[in-house]
Amino acid sequence: MYQSTNNLLLWHQKRYLTCIDKFEHFSENLNLDKVTYFIITTNKTDKYIFVEQFCYNVDGYIYSILFKGQTAQHLCYIIFQLNQLNIAISTTHALYLGRELMKSELTLVLDQQYIQD
Repeated sequence: MYQSTNNLLLWHQKRYLTCIDKFEHFSENLNLDKVTYFIITTNKTDKYIFVEQFCYNVDGYIYSILFKGQTAQHLCYIIFQLNQLNIAISTTHALYLGRELMKSELTLVLDQQYIQD
């Protein structure tokens, strides 16, 4: 189980690195947060939701924090109630994250593919 989780995380990171390149050239209207942003993925086999918060440090390097849970409610509790975010986010960003977590949980229940907006 531990090895498969590590492989999933490596695959998740590799997949994300591919998407960064696409985001840079995707649209001039795409407005990413300059301080922090989130990538949400799901694992349909184990029914888990992964939320990775990417932050920029003072030197401009990116680091990330990974949250894992099976429900949107559990992840919102960990992230917001236990105040586990490294950087404060706006209310708009928090509402977006909550909406995407609910959408990701619903895709697991309905056995569908999750695509983050």
